[in-house]
Amino acid sequence: MKYSILLLIASLFLMTSCGRDEPVSYLVPKEESSAAPSMASASAIQAAPAVSAPKAASGSGFTADLPDGWTEKPGSGMRKISYSIEGTSIDFYLISLSMGDVTSNVNRWRGQVALGDATAEDISKDLETFKVAVHDVNYIEIYNEEGGKGIIAAIVDLAPQYWYFTGKGSVEELKAHASDIRAFLKSIKFDGHNH
Repeated sequence: MKYSILLLIASLFLMTSCGRDEPVSYLVPKEESSAAPSMASASAIQAAPAVSAPKAASGSGFTADLPDGWTEKPGSGMRKISYSIEGTSIDFYLISLSMGDVTSNVNRWRGQVALGDATAEDISKDLETFKVAVHDVNYIEIYNEEGGKGIIAAIVDLAPQYWYFTGKGSVEELKAHASDIRAFLKSIKFDGHNH
């Protein structure tokens, strides 16, 4: 009887010992959890390029770098596209026309901010001309300091069409955002017009 009790105890000891060794020696969850961060890191690295400089103008015939705080809005009426600039009341938009006379357009904008007409010679002193790809851009900032209103505008020569980027708002806001507007304009790439 003593022999059978000792045999039973030894069997139980062996069974419990064997049961412990098998599952404890392989901790699969630890391996999975150590692999998970590297997969997450890879996902984060892959996602990083998507945070690059936003591009504007889906479906409007061009792309451009959007400055921080700018939001693209769909066009309406004559407007091909509009933008809101965070924290401002600036109304910035694009229209396309078949005329591109600088003097008459600048005088029209001057009238909108309660300034009188200017001569072509006077306008040329305030006009900045630069290229976007191979296209001429006539850029001007018009400020009525006394009235507090202004316009920043650019005429892009895509003859037979001319594209007008126009920003209207307070003198203070326009001056604060003029460099962003200029950088946006200089970053434009027109679909099919960059030859």
